Amino acid sequence: MRKIVLASKSYWRKTLLEQIGLKDFEIMESKYEEDMNAMSDPRELAKFLALKKGEVVAEKFPDAIVLSGDTFIVFENQFIGKPKDSEDARRTLRLLSGKEVSAVSGYAVIDTKTGKVINDFGEGVVKFRNISDEEIDDYVATGEPLTLAGSFGIMMAAAAFVESVSGDFYSIVGFPIGKIYLALKELGVNVFKN
Repeated sequence: MRKIVLASKSYWRKTLLEQIGLKDFEIMESKYEEDMNAMSDPRELAKFLALKKGEVVAEKFPDAIVLSGDTFIVFENQFIGKPKDSEDARRTLRLLSGKEVSAVSGYAVIDTKTGKVINDFGEGVVKFRNISDEEIDDYVATGEPLTLAGSFGIMMAAAAFVESVSGDFYSIVGFPIGKIYLALKELGVNVFKN
């Protein structure tokens, strides 16, 4: 069995890997410093950042499969990352109220032994219902949106604000797990026999 390393401290990425049957993997957070201005196309940027995060961790493992990802929200051609503070979270949520936003999740799967790299992205769209200022204030007061891209977590309390979802749901969560499963399979990893 090959060593598998998740280059992320994300609770949801870890959970999604476990959900598809992967149990024996190591976690090592990447120390790559993100540059959100590296390129303007959100899909290419998500792929690029995921790859760079994975490459930093891959250097430490001569014979492993390294998984990495990067997710952000795109609204009217602008990238929305994690809020700077509570006021920034409120502003973002008011902006998204009643609107559709895209969640783009880049990923990289790196075989450090063979040098093979699979680098792609998934995308999902969230349509929010109209959210009242009181709801936004109450939600921000929980502290939850302060650590999340776009100031919301679809698998958390913000699920109450979602009207509909289209595209790849798991990219909204933070990891296009169906595509990652296929990449692992291509590299000879059977998650069901892990």
